Amino acid sequence: KSDYEKIKIIHDYLVDTIEYDTTVSNEYIYNLYGALVLKNCVCEGYAKAFQYLMNELGIETLMVIGTGTNSKNETENHAWNYVQLNGNWYAVDTTWDDPVIIGGGTASEESKYKYFLVGADVINQDHSSSGQFTEGGKTFSYPNLNNANYTN
Repeated sequence: KSDYEKIKIIHDYLVDTIEYDTTVSNEYIYNLYGALVLKNCVCEGYAKAFQYLMNELGIETLMVIGTGTNSKNETENHAWNYVQLNGNWYAVDTTWDDPVIIGGGTASEESKYKYFLVGADVINQDHSSSGQFTEGGKTFSYPNLNNANYTN
């Protein structure tokens, strides 16, 4: 499979199998165990699982820490990923591609890929990276994203 196909398969697997934890009270919601075994986590679990699986496939990926402004116009701490494809960097947010549907139902195909291999022009509209994982800790710098979304 091509790198694009591998990225899409992992993205779809995480979006289709993980439930976002709205209680924020379970022990493993921030890690791989919560994401890949219990299938219940928050954004950090999604991002760590995506990074782990991409790295296992030899595709350079990193977790991004910052804030996101959600559909209710509330800014909150958030984690997502940058992935390198064909020499360019793109953003992938598996958490926001797996929205919590109030009252049941399923997300549209369009919403499932809203944050899949997007460029800076899209992700920077409602995501802001900080690079600081802990208060007072070292601030990491991220690679520059391609401005435009990836086109296959």
